[in-house]
Amino acid sequence: MKPPFPSPTPTWHNDVYPTIDPSNPSLSHAGQTVIVTGAGSGIGRETALAFAASGVKHLVLTGRTQSTIEETKALLPAKDGLKVSTYAVSVMDIEGMQKIASEVGQWDVLVLNAGYISTPAPIAKAPLEEYWGNFETNVKGIVIASQAFFPTANPERAAVMTVTAGAFFLPTKQVVGLSGYLVSKLAQVKMLEFLAAENPNMFFCNVHPGMIDTKIFRGSGATPDMLPMDTAQLPAHFMVWCSLPEGQFLNGRTVWANWDVDELKAMKDEVEQKNLFTNTFVGWPFPHMG
Repeated sequence: MKPPFPSPTPTWHNDVYPTIDPSNPSLSHAGQTVIVTGAGSGIGRETALAFAASGVKHLVLTGRTQSTIEETKALLPAKDGLKVSTYAVSVMDIEGMQKIASEVGQWDVLVLNAGYISTPAPIAKAPLEEYWGNFETNVKGIVIASQAFFPTANPERAAVMTVTAGAFFLPTKQVVGLSGYLVSKLAQVKMLEFLAAENPNMFFCNVHPGMIDTKIFRGSGATPDMLPMDTAQLPAHFMVWCSLPEGQFLNGRTVWANWDVDELKAMKDEVEQKNLFTNTFVGWPFPHMG
């Protein structure tokens, strides 16, 4: 379809398509260990299903509620050689995350999908604990995961994917009341850029999942009738592709799952040479500064 938002690719997807089909042998994650946080519902659940379809050896599912994680596990295909581990642990639980890392051992892909959104409110009137919860989960949670899991990352190549929010790109006046959530997501974007610079043997990418009908989407005050909606499978399949070496040119960048992968690959040189899809300050540097 024609992109409803500014897009670097002429083709825009609302649903899955063959190039990112996780059952495609070219997207195989055979023999790998993949960890997914927030795996009990929505995008996290679909991401678990997608990586299972790509042939992983060990799938590690975490979330705050054991029952929902078990529901995700029950949906996974019964495959010989697929090990599934579940942990009811918050991403803010330092000791809990360290315990998971210790028990899982070496891993290949870490999908940091867990997120939090506070009730929309002006900064000066928002309940402080609720407002700060955005930063506890969406920012501090990444720091905790980094310190817990990076020591056991595959030393040859490990991929870290985070799920971000496209609304932080919008003019501030259009999203008044969502500062807690969107500012925390903007901080997440910059954090991934630092992590990419600090860990050159690893891959990092922020993925905007599209417009998915999740609890966070509803928590923003949005409803499906307001926007063109996407399937939860779209970002899940996109991350299966993006976490492979073919997506290396997107390291340290923020991308939309809606963008066509084949057209993105054709932009590889431009993306790397112009440092596209990174956080910038509009108007700087000025042209005469080079």
